[in-house]
Amino acid sequence: MRLRKSLIGICLVSGIVFVSCGSGVESNNTEDEDISVFTAKIYGIDAEDVAIRTGPGKKFGKLVNEKATANLGEPHYCEVDFSTKVEILEEKGEWVRIRVVDPEWLADTYIGWIPRNVIVSPIEQQKQELGQPDPGEYEILRTDHNRTVQNFDVLLKRKKFDKTYAYQFIKAFRKEHCEGNCNVCLYDSKSIMSLLGIYPLEGQDYLKMADHLISLSTFDATGVRDWYPYQDFHYRELGGKNWKKKPVN
Repeated sequence: MRLRKSLIGICLVSGIVFVSCGSGVESNNTEDEDISVFTAKIYGIDAEDVAIRTGPGKKFGKLVNEKATANLGEPHYCEVDFSTKVEILEEKGEWVRIRVVDPEWLADTYIGWIPRNVIVSPIEQQKQELGQPDPGEYEILRTDHNRTVQNFDVLLKRKKFDKTYAYQFIKAFRKEHCEGNCNVCLYDSKSIMSLLGIYPLEGQDYLKMADHLISLSTFDATGVRDWYPYQDFHYRELGGKNWKKKPVN
């Protein structure tokens, strides 16, 4: 769902490409028995790159992203992640049939089945949120603000953290420090200080940034959650070894 190219300059800039989806690769039809209809309610997604399927189970085909497939010349599929909001239309066992409602322009095409365990209610999302960030757990390494956007490079001092903590920290940091449009880049080491603001990065500099850039949050995609975004195809080509997420195939 996301075709992203991270950019380090003032901060890293990223975007999301969504295009219309159509039929699944497999033509399996969903069964009607034991399906309950939900009253419309908006939910978040607490996972990344979740394929939308044509029926309630992995035996059913993934919903094809028809425009992306046609434009790129290879199969691409409809997915949901942290940046999307959905309503539940039906449920069957451990699967729910959803429609994406945010971004709203996906509502007509992003309709299908996903696992129930990736759904998170607004109340559950609020419970996960941090309060005011502890000043002892982070350090602002650099700011580079202009009339259009504020830019923060931030060191996370906390030794043990996971994806959820990192994402919630950025959200809390935004509430505490950001006014208007704001980009936040989060790092796990000061060793990247000499690389901040340099673009493009190549070779060993790229590898160092990839190993220590935890996540980024841009002003135009605050709901998107990146996890060590520079550990990508280029990282693999350069021989990167310190994978913090599943290596790119």
